[in-house]
Amino acid sequence: MPRTAQHPEILVQARRGGTVESVHRACAALAGPDGEIVARWGDPGMVTFWRSAAKPLQAQAWLADGTVAHFGWGAEELAVMSASHEGLDIHVTLVRRMLADAGLEERDLRCAAVPTARHGCSGNHAGFLAACVRHGWDVPTYQRPDHPAQRTASRSFAALAGVDEAAVATGVDGCGIVCYATPVTVAAATFALLPELLPEIGAAMRTHPELVAGPGTMDTEVMRALPGAVSKYGAEGLSCFSLPDGRGLAVKVIDGAPRAHEPAALAALEAVLGPDVMTPELRRLARPAIENDLGDAVGELLAVVPE
Repeated sequence: MPRTAQHPEILVQARRGGTVESVHRACAALAGPDGEIVARWGDPGMVTFWRSAAKPLQAQAWLADGTVAHFGWGAEELAVMSASHEGLDIHVTLVRRMLADAGLEERDLRCAAVPTARHGCSGNHAGFLAACVRHGWDVPTYQRPDHPAQRTASRSFAALAGVDEAAVATGVDGCGIVCYATPVTVAAATFALLPELLPEIGAAMRTHPELVAGPGTMDTEVMRALPGAVSKYGAEGLSCFSLPDGRGLAVKVIDGAPRAHEPAALAALEAVLGPDVMTPELRRLARPAIENDLGDAVGELLAVVPE
C-alpha cells in the first residue's frame, strides 16, 4: 500500500506593504481515483460541515427518485440544483421555470427571509420543492429536519459519501436546510469518486459551469479552465474538486475566513496539477488585492503550500 504523503498546513498570508500582517491556516486532502487518501496538508481529519459542497449529492436524490425525469428536466436543471449561483438573470429565469413546472411560485422558496430566486441556493431549494410536489409531501415545511425531503437528501448524502447516516453530525445551513459534517478526507474521497457516483450531475456541472456559480467565480472558472473537472465550494472555507485525472481534492480554511478561501483552494490546486492550470482569471482569484477605503491596492493575499 502506498504511503500517504504528509505536509504542513497551507498558510494564507495577508501582506500589507510587504509585511505579513495576518495568517490564515488551511488543511487539505488529496484522494486517488480509488478514493484512498494519498496526500495530506495539516490535519484533514478535522470534521467540518460540507455546506453547499453537498448540493450535488442532494441533487442526486431527486435524480434517483424520478423527480427530475417526472418534470422533464435535464442538464441545466441538474447544474442549478447543485449551484451556489450569483443570482444572475440566467439563474433566476431557470429557477422560476422549475418552480412553475412544479406548480409553485417564488414565494414558496424558504432560502431567505424574503423569498427570491436570486438567492444563491434557490436552485437547490427548487429541487427539494419539486420532490415535495412529486411525492405529495408538505410544501411549506420542506426545510424541517424531520421532513421526508430532508430525510431523503440526508440518506442520499450518506450513501454517496460512504458514511453511516446515523453518525453524520448535522446542523442548519445558512439557507435553512439540513447540512452535514464529515472529516475533510471524506470530502476528498467522495469527489475523487464523483464521476462514478454522480455521472449525470458531474456532466451537467461541467457542461454548464456558468449555472453552478457565475462568470468570474472560482467554481465556474475552474471548470472552464480544466475540461473534465468539477469544482464546488461550501461556506466557511471548504472547496472540493473532482480533477480531470480522477483524483479528488478538498481544502478547508480552518477559521472559515472568506477572504482566504480562494487563495488556499487555488494554491492547493496549482500544487497538485502544476502552474499550467492557472489561467489569468484564476491567478487573479488566487492572489486578490487588499484595498484601503479609497479603493487603492495596499496589499495582497498569498497562499503558501508546503511541499
